[in-house]
Amino acid sequence: MALVLAIIMLIASLLAWWFGSGSTGEFVAAACGRIGLVMGALWLAWPSLKRPAKWLPASAPVIGVIALVVLAAQPKLIIPAIPIVGGLITVSALARAFRRK
Repeated sequence: MALVLAIIMLIASLLAWWFGSGSTGEFVAAACGRIGLVMGALWLAWPSLKRPAKWLPASAPVIGVIALVVLAAQPKLIIPAIPIVGGLITVSALARAFRRK
């Protein structure tokens, strides 16, 4: 499904670029092209996305989603958010490593 959507969006991008008028055509072509490229990358990465990475702590996706929500609400917090997210993921990885022994 992702491959079909990627191909459709890339074709729509080409059509908008060729037959679009002015800035609207350029905007639609750029948007469809980006969506098509992302869907193509998702299709390529899908087998590895179906199983979680064993080295990644289980709390890392939760921390990442919370960080994205905070950054969506307050983009100015990106500078302090990067080390905080890195520190939280490191602490959760260390806790997981010590818990196993």
